Amino acid sequence: MSNAEPTTIAVLGTLAEFQREPIPYNLTALVHLVADIHPDLLCLDMTTAQWQQQDFATLPPEYQEALLPLAEQTDIVVVPLAGHQHPPKPEASGWRGRVIAWVRSLLALIQRTAPGPDAINQGWRHELANTLYGLTRRLAGQTVQKAWDEHADHLTESVLAVARRDPGRRILVVVNVQHCHIIRHRLHHYPELQVTTYQDL
Repeated sequence: MSNAEPTTIAVLGTLAEFQREPIPYNLTALVHLVADIHPDLLCLDMTTAQWQQQDFATLPPEYQEALLPLAEQTDIVVVPLAGHQHPPKPEASGWRGRVIAWVRSLLALIQRTAPGPDAINQGWRHELANTLYGLTRRLAGQTVQKAWDEHADHLTESVLAVARRDPGRRILVVVNVQHCHIIRHRLHHYPELQVTTYQDL
């Protein structure tokens, strides 16, 4: 029987542009949270080219203003996960566009009123937001939905490749909250991985 340490993985959802705002789960809170977890590997939704070229200008604020500076100041190793491009923002014309705009306003309310990262990553807010994000993608059409599905597939496969290449590590995957529910679910399909919460990593 092998005595090797298991590879443990947690997925932490972030709020992108909302984390610049004065909410409990802001950029400062995110930095403190990840610093306290102090994973061996920090997997981010950015391309290898962006990482190699240190081209962070188009990255969301939780990466360029919080997690990448944190990694530079510590021994946390950053691992880029994304393919060549990110999926398009769900948009549509006519009544579908109006519904998407209304859903986004509801998502903004859910996220701004969350008391902290736990409320965003689990519980009723998390489940409701996941449903609403899925609705915006369906309203935007099959092409957008397919692009988002493929992106989630690629992120999951990239995490799996990292875990298999460097087993026994504590891996924290930090992605936009609209990806985390899907990635967590798919990672549970691999018995060699111990998928846990970020609180228990």
